Amino acid sequence: MLNDENRYLFKFAWKSIRRHTGRSFFIGFSVSLAVVIAVWVIAFFDGLNAQIEEAVVNTNTGFFQIQDPLYAKTTDTGKPRPFTQELQALLGTQPVLAASPEVVLDGNISTPEGAAGLFAIGVVPELHQKLLPIANKMVAGSFVDDATVGEVVIGSELAKLFKFSIGDQLVLNYQDVSGDLRSELLTIRGIYHYNSMSFEKRFIYINQPTWQTLFLNGDSGKILFNRIVVNTPGIQDEAALRGRIAGQGLELKSWKQLNPEMAVVLEFHDGMIKFFFFIIAVTITMTILTPVRMLWQERFKELKMMSVIGVSVGKFWKLGVYEVVLMIAFSGASSALILVGLIGYQSWSGVDFRFLSDGISIERAGIKLPGVIYPRLSLEQLAVTFLFVIFVLSVSYLWSIHRTLRRLEVES
Repeated sequence: MLNDENRYLFKFAWKSIRRHTGRSFFIGFSVSLAVVIAVWVIAFFDGLNAQIEEAVVNTNTGFFQIQDPLYAKTTDTGKPRPFTQELQALLGTQPVLAASPEVVLDGNISTPEGAAGLFAIGVVPELHQKLLPIANKMVAGSFVDDATVGEVVIGSELAKLFKFSIGDQLVLNYQDVSGDLRSELLTIRGIYHYNSMSFEKRFIYINQPTWQTLFLNGDSGKILFNRIVVNTPGIQDEAALRGRIAGQGLELKSWKQLNPEMAVVLEFHDGMIKFFFFIIAVTITMTILTPVRMLWQERFKELKMMSVIGVSVGKFWKLGVYEVVLMIAFSGASSALILVGLIGYQSWSGVDFRFLSDGISIERAGIKLPGVIYPRLSLEQLAVTFLFVIFVLSVSYLWSIHRTLRRLEVES
């Protein structure tokens, strides 16, 4: 609680701010504007990075992949490993949210309409549906089941290019485990619409019995894998996941290792955040320092008169500290109000940039970049920005007070 003297000084500080309304408003507005710009830029790039990461993760990549060493080095799918109960137990608890053992078959199709390279992904439908929502993105037919052999689910873009429909037969050309070139008929069970055009053209889904029959010339009755696609709350869980599979003779790769091009894009965005923050920091410093110094220089005669009637230097310091507190409170309240309104609304509605490309989706490394970006407000970045501004504002006031009182001491 403030005693009578401090209460009086606090009120005097408030009156001093009101007496210099224009300059005080300019300082407060500059601080608020700088905070809003800094936080918005950071929130914008954080939101963009999160959407790009989500887009990569949702292209059969996952946050992580646990891979057989041979497949990890050469993408050779010829020696799939069994998905044991021990391994299933290791991946059945937090931080793992979903784990889908997959076998991969690289092939192609050739029709009168043209040819295309395909990845036939052999999945366990129940486990895969927890990883990706493709089963809920069917525009025709249904997703593969566990038992029916010889059925396939394809993307709507592939169906459009080759005029496929439900019940048609797709001729898959591939090389089996013995190295023999083969062509097999697969009946189209479903058509999905998900993620991007390149994704829909490239990935087809079959169940594990179909994959094993095609590639190994017979169903082993076991769940096999070249890779296990794993989703966790985020890439920060790598150490925990790596420790969990230690000793299993498997390799762990993050989505950044699997898609280095998009990882570089995110690193570029992080660099942009730091660059903007540096520019804004310099601007904040210069914007605040000069007006505060001029404000206290204008009050020199007033302070000199107060010194004559016996006001001590300690009370001048208290007066300055109270003014800093009031300016921080004013600027912080203004910034918070603007940020809640602006970023709160944009995080719900998004910032639409599709007009820049006439509504055409832009893809990089097979990933559809977002046309509508949803800023994400990070409490950590918000705290760093506010603390920096508070530091600059406080140092500016204290330095200005020191210079003014030193001049007062010299001229007394």
